[in-house]
Parts: sequence; structure tokens; C-alpha cells
Amino acid sequence: MDNNLEIFEYRYMDNTIKKNREKALKNYLLNEETDELQFYDLNMYYKDNTISSIILSQTNRSVVNKDIILNRYQMEILNILNDNNLFLSAPTSFGKTFLMLEFIKRNEKKLNNIIFIIPTLALMNELLKKIYNLFSDTYNICINSSEEIKEKNIFVFVPERSDREFLEKTKEIKIDFLIFDEIYKLQASSSNEIKTDDRLIYMNKVYLDLVNKAEKIALLGPYINNVTFGKTKLNIVKYYTNFMPVYNKMLILANEESWLDFIKLEHQLIYFSSPGAIYKNIESILQKIPEDEKYIEMYEREIRYLEKSVSADWYVVSLLKRGIGIHHGKTPMYLRKFYENEYNKNNIKVLLCTNTLMEGINTPTNSLIVVDDPKSAFKLNNLIGRVGRLNLENPTIGEIIISNESILSNINDSSGWFDLNILAEDDEINDEDEIIYLNKKYDDINKQKKLEEKIDVLNSSGVTINDIVGHNLQFNKTYQYITNKVYDDLCRNNQIIDFVKIGLKLFKPGPGYHFKTERYKDLNYEYEYLPYKYYLVDLLLNKTYKQIVDSFNAKYNLSGNKENINLFIDSLYELNNFIKFKFSKFVNYIELHKDDSISSNKQLQQFIGILSNYKSLDTAYKILDDLGINEEDSRKILEFLNITNIISTSVVIKLIRQNKDLLLQQDLTPFTKNNISNI
Repeated sequence: MDNNLEIFEYRYMDNTIKKNREKALKNYLLNEETDELQFYDLNMYYKDNTISSIILSQTNRSVVNKDIILNRYQMEILNILNDNNLFLSAPTSFGKTFLMLEFIKRNEKKLNNIIFIIPTLALMNELLKKIYNLFSDTYNICINSSEEIKEKNIFVFVPERSDREFLEKTKEIKIDFLIFDEIYKLQASSSNEIKTDDRLIYMNKVYLDLVNKAEKIALLGPYINNVTFGKTKLNIVKYYTNFMPVYNKMLILANEESWLDFIKLEHQLIYFSSPGAIYKNIESILQKIPEDEKYIEMYEREIRYLEKSVSADWYVVSLLKRGIGIHHGKTPMYLRKFYENEYNKNNIKVLLCTNTLMEGINTPTNSLIVVDDPKSAFKLNNLIGRVGRLNLENPTIGEIIISNESILSNINDSSGWFDLNILAEDDEINDEDEIIYLNKKYDDINKQKKLEEKIDVLNSSGVTINDIVGHNLQFNKTYQYITNKVYDDLCRNNQIIDFVKIGLKLFKPGPGYHFKTERYKDLNYEYEYLPYKYYLVDLLLNKTYKQIVDSFNAKYNLSGNKENINLFIDSLYELNNFIKFKFSKFVNYIELHKDDSISSNKQLQQFIGILSNYKSLDTAYKILDDLGINEEDSRKILEFLNITNIISTSVVIKLIRQNKDLLLQQDLTPFTKNNISNI
């Protein structure tokens, strides 16, 4: 990395120009007035035969999509990237990720290893499809560390997939281009988040490891007003722009008006702050929107499958009968992909969603209802940026409906842009993991002494800092694991429920909140929590959701209360996610001290084996899950495609595409078939 570059800052943030641009676009959309389009860099909408327009269309034409003419800001950014690192802050509708694909396409011959770090699986899946369509003939595409690396590779990773194996592999190759998307995810919202969210620390570790190695870097994010690189001292061009080539009209509902009256069943997103907020409104939505025979017939097989495998009373079934989808963090991946596919094809008309969908997924919409307060100008801007996104062939006015005026209080500042403080770039220490993973140091001698005392305790037990980092463990959890003699406690027991109870003490806060009886109505159960530890065991032992739900109804939900059923089903999916992404890491701690005690405890061996399967599913299974393949179909598909060894994502997608017609004739769940047809 060249440390002698002269670094510039580009700042196109004039709010007057922004308002005039919106006015010019409004006049064009309503009255077909074209006079001001070119002046405000909106000439991509205006098609004429003048020499200047012809020249512009040739010199600024995208190589990724021949129908798109890049604006002057986008061309300027591509030129900057030719010789510099780039930090790009631009609104959601600007096309930041598209520009990165454009740059790669223009430089395929000299870029051999490219890494995209994406904050969420939903974003990764969206990007993966675009990358495969554009680059599968040129690059090997990888989404897991165990995949084979070839001469030219594009890695698309979420931070939790960027494990030790992946980081070790990157040491062996030259990283030609690193793209870190949604860079604001590297900032902590509070000191408590640093202590409780180990994913945040690890995401920043991945950032540090990769930016110090990459030849060229692009850091992308929306609505960031300023950023500093205090520790890495990155030589990087900073580019800030508020350019938005869209116009949206906004409607603020009066106190007596209900957002329910504005549901159109015409390609509309409805935003809620959390899954719980959606649940509270589902009954009102069901009462407002009647079942529709069109959707009952269209999704007959999907409805029948959900009724048989989960519950006929699941709200997912009731909504699907109305042409409504639901997309949030607790929604299983096969359902998420199904909803995205059907919404983009304009089959499903309404999506109830949270930030899981709204943060970057390409779900074009001309109508958005904001039911809940996003709690910040940044989040509100990010929502609004999803509406009326650039459509050259058929530009339209977007519609944004705000449920009450108080939500707008968050946008009354200078458009809500914020200063970004990347955790890894900051010297402040809120948790000892920052010292272990982010190369920070205590200035306070007493704090440093206490840390060293803890390290000495660990060393005396045969556990080093390298062991902690190598197994991706949290320092304080490791200290608790060693000092509380958790391993000895495990070896003294021989029942899976005992192992689960011991492990849950280490992983606080656990999943208990979702099973607090006060969240349910009129249960036949007298204790504070439903027996979620036994449900966790049921999931580990592969009991079906329907079996567990039926048992819950028979024992505790004697009235058959539907709200209870739905809350319980979502709690089970949340419990399964807890096992996959948190509790399975219990294996990493156990591996610190494996000895002969395990070989004589068959039940403990079985428990470790089950958790290991959760933690390290075969590469092909992970790939299929990310593509929206229902878990129960994975083995059938792997056998049909004759996949027996570790292969890359690009190979799996290629095999599915080549055999799509035959696969769709197999005995697979309807959701899998839908998602396969859209791969």
C-alpha cells in the first residue's frame, strides 16, 4: 500500500442543489419538463439526439448494464478508484455497490482476488446472485472458508464466516481489491453493545486484518458526514455526496388516520421496528385484508406444506392467503428468499418487514409505510432511500406514508448525516476483547495489571491468548469457563439436558426471554419460563417444529390461543438461531481442554458431536442454505447433483442451473422449488 499518496476530500453536500434537483425531477415526472435535467445531473432521464447527449451516452455507458448511463459523480468515483483507496458516503439510492461491480468489470484482467465483506446474510445473498451472473465465467466464487481457492476468486463473506481458516487463506494470496459494504456496522451504538455483541468485535477484527493487507480498498456507507482512520492511518480519498436521482412525495398521517387504511396491495413495503412490533399488528392486518382465493390457489402447495410441517395456525399461513409476506431476522432463510422472489416478480403485493429487508436488499418499491419510529435520522433516511429507486425506463414518483408526525422529529436536523467512529480505529476501551482482537492497550496501570492477572490464571491452566484468538473466543467467557471449572462440571454429568444447562450459564443473556410466560396469555403453566432448555434439547435431537408445537399446545396452551402459537413458533426459530450462532460456540471452549475424560463419557461425546454439526455444517449444506434451499431438501439435492466433496458456490449454482428442469421434477418442498427456479 502506497503511504505517500496525496489524499483529497470530495464533498458534494449542498442542500439547496439537492432541493432544486428534487424539484427538477418532480417537474419532469409530473409535467415532462426537461429544461433543468441536464443542469442538475439528471440527464440520464432525458433522451434526445443532440451531439452532447450522444457523446455522453457513449463515454458514460455502464459495462455492467448497457442500459445505464453513469452520472458525472459515478464516473468521478470510478476514476478515483483507478489510483486510490476510496471511502464513499452516499445515499441509499446512489448505487454504491453497483459502482464496485462496474469497477471490477472494467478491471477483470488485473484483479485476481476480490473480497466483499457484507454485514448480513440477506445482503450477501442479494449480492451473490449479481456476482454470479456477471463474473461466474471469469472468477471462482466463494462464500465459505472451506471452499477451494483458484487462480481468480471473488469472496463474498459476512464477518461470522470470515473465520480463522479464511483469514489464514488470505495470508497466502494477494488481495487486489477489498470492498467493505455498509461500513457503519463497524460502529458501536453503545458501550453495552461492545460487551454483549461478540460479532461487533470480530467484524472489526476482520476489518483490521484485511485493510492492512489489501492492495486497494473501498469502504461504503450511507449518510456518513465524516470518518477518521486514527489507528490504520489509511491513505484514502473521502467522497461525500447527497446526490439522489429520485423524487418521493411524503404523506404524514393525522392523529385520527390509521396507516391500515393506506395498505394498497400494490407492491408496498410496510416497515416495523422489530418482529415483535409486527406481531402486535398482525391481527389488525388480517381483519383489514380478507383472504383471497387467488393467493390460496396460487400458493396452495406452500400453504399445505406449512400447515403440515409447522402449524395451520402460523401467521405466515394466514398472511400468505392474503398475498402478504413477512421478512425479519427470525424468518427462516428459505422463506426469506421465497418472499424476495415473489415480491420482485410482483406476485406478493405487500411485505411486512424490519431492517433485515430494508438494509440494502434490492426490493424496488414505489410505496412505503413507516409504521414505527426508526429512532434516528440515519435509519429514517435509509428507509426513504428504498423508495422510487432509479428506473430509467419507467421513472415514477415514490410514495412515503409516515404513520405519525413524531417520527419526523428525527429528520429535522441537517438531513440526519452522522459522524462514523469505527471501533477498530478508536483508542477507547470498553471491553477486554478490544485489547485481545483490536490491538488496543490500557493507559490505566491498574486496569492493565488486572488484565495481566487474568492472563496469568489462564496461562497456568494451559490457555494462551493465541488459543483464545485462534478459537474465536471471548476473553471474559474464557476466563469464566476456566475459573468456574466448566469442563470438570461437564465430565461429571452424563445427560444432554445437564450439558445444556451448564452451557447456558456461559452464554448469558440466553434465549430465555422469548419463553417468559408473561409474554403469553392464559397458559396452563405456573413457572416464570417455559421449559426452553428442554426445547433446546429437542432441536438438538432433530425433533420437528410441529412435534414441539403440538406438545406445547397439548400441555400448556390448552385454549389453542393463536397468538400463543405464533409467539411460540417464532421463539423456536429464535432458539434454533441461538444454537447455530451462539451456543454451538460452546464446542470452541470445550476444545481448550479436551482430554481422556471425554473418551469415557459417551453422552458428552455425542453432545460435542451434535454441536459440532451445527457449528461446521458441510460446505455444500451452507451454500444451499444461503441459496434458500429448505434444510430437509439439502441431502436430496446433493445426492441428485452427485456432490460429494468440498466445492465452491459458483460450482453449486452452475450445477443447479444446468439441472434446474430435472430438479424441479423431484420430490422437494414447494419453497425449495420456487427458490431453485430463481437461482
